[in-house]
Amino acid sequence: MQPLSELAACFRLYGVCIACDRMEQLDLEQLIERLGGETTVSDVRSRLRCRSCGERRPDIRVVYVGVNALAGTFSYRRG
Repeated sequence: MQPLSELAACFRLYGVCIACDRMEQLDLEQLIERLGGETTVSDVRSRLRCRSCGERRPDIRVVYVGVNALAGTFSYRRG
């Protein structure tokens, strides 16, 4: 898996709680600052806990937004 430093320019990360369906954009720059640029998405996933229900069964969505991050908002719907 790629390190966070390689994702910063063109991607956004979203934490998704499997238990309650809460979704929140993760601050990639802050994650790199706190955990280091070589940290992977898997490393981040193992540390997440839902702020709403407290569950530790998170998932992460990696969304390509392009170099200028002009993709706007991302809407993830569960089917």
